[in-house]
Amino acid sequence: MLNQKDQLKWSNNHFPATSIFGENPSYLQKIEPGVLVKIECNNPGGSHKVRAARYIIQDALRSGSIVQGQTTVIEKTGGNFGFGLIAACSEFGVPVELAVGLNFSPTKRRCLELFGATLIGVEMLKAGSTPREVVEWHQRNAENLGKQYFYIDQFSNPGNVKAHEYGTGAEIVSQLQGWPAVESIILVAGAGTGASLTGIARSLLSAHYDVEVILVEPEGCDSQRGVFIEHRFEGIAVGVSPPLLDWSLVTERVNVDFATMITAQNGFAGAHGHFIGNTSAACFAVARKIAGRATNSRKILSLIYDHGLWYFRQ
Repeated sequence: MLNQKDQLKWSNNHFPATSIFGENPSYLQKIEPGVLVKIECNNPGGSHKVRAARYIIQDALRSGSIVQGQTTVIEKTGGNFGFGLIAACSEFGVPVELAVGLNFSPTKRRCLELFGATLIGVEMLKAGSTPREVVEWHQRNAENLGKQYFYIDQFSNPGNVKAHEYGTGAEIVSQLQGWPAVESIILVAGAGTGASLTGIARSLLSAHYDVEVILVEPEGCDSQRGVFIEHRFEGIAVGVSPPLLDWSLVTERVNVDFATMITAQNGFAGAHGHFIGNTSAACFAVARKIAGRATNSRKILSLIYDHGLWYFRQ
């Protein structure tokens, strides 16, 4: 495992402090009294997911699991990880095929194609197949399709956690130097795979912060107990217990209803100029609600995972 110095070196090499935006596009800022947010929606691909995508793709290229000019990356995704894969793979000319559930935003699906991915198995999905079944069918028939596939499998890929521990988390630790009095962090986060929550929390703990974690879930869902209902918070409570989530890190769960999320989303846009995604808004709603717990040495930390433009429905 990388030490803290090496974590920062890896983070700085892969996510430089300067960019076309002038400053680090993924910045940490005080958004309201006691509340810090990590802005991830300006990353390539539009979300924090590009961090894991880059880590996994670069690792696979180094190991030979992906060969440029031969390998096609295949994955099932609801969108953000797909955009991250497109951004990561485009750097190396590696094609991307995605199985995207039809319940996800039509805007997201159209933009994934526009940005360069091939959406596979649409007719299979319409006939009732799951995205996993679509991926498995393509893997079984790879030879007939003339393909050599590399399946990312973000829900079980350990690189997913490492990217956030050595990337996102180390970057947060570095940026927290702007608040030198802070000793304790209350991390307010959602969980799809659980990778970003786990990685960030571990990085903060390694930097000797006291850390509490509040897991945000849609109203009616309890991922730990396997209780899920249909909801509009894409990317969390996805129908399986988050396989990469270290539950020992979670100190509290909070459910958020759709109306509360919309209020927070509208409020953030009006006050701060970012139209943030649904899960981001749910986390911000909780962070703002518990802002009273903050002190000079304890801050509330939430992530703006992505913007909200993907989530319009026709």
